[in-house]
Amino acid sequence: MPDIAFPLDLIEAQRDWNRARAALVRRPVKTPELLNRLRTLGVGVAVHSFWETEDGKSPSAREDLRRRVSEMEKAEERLTDQQRRILTWVRRWVAEHGEAPTQRQIGQAVGLSSTGSVSYQLAKLEEANLIDRRSHGRGIALRW
Repeated sequence: MPDIAFPLDLIEAQRDWNRARAALVRRPVKTPELLNRLRTLGVGVAVHSFWETEDGKSPSAREDLRRRVSEMEKAEERLTDQQRRILTWVRRWVAEHGEAPTQRQIGQAVGLSSTGSVSYQLAKLEEANLIDRRSHGRGIALRW
């Protein structure tokens, strides 16, 4: 089965649910606020409109979302601050514009004056399996 392209808001909702769950596990006393947050986030993920699409109806889609978000979180833990800033900015750009930014745009946004420095950081993000670099177009594809 090919990789499913999950929408950014669904990925973020799953990540928020993961964080709330981890906070709940760490707490000696289960606060009602944290339990309510976990329930609310869980409902948001469960009723997301993506599940009505062809990809969303796949039997493995929900498990694939959980697995891929978990893998992404583990990879992101190993990023430098600069790489994290670049990845966050690129994700926002793609969500807003529907296409990847240029290396020059990335550099200007995160304070890198050299496209070579941007290219190096993008190579590190590719090694972490968070993006794919292409030889055509804008050259970046996010791996959600």
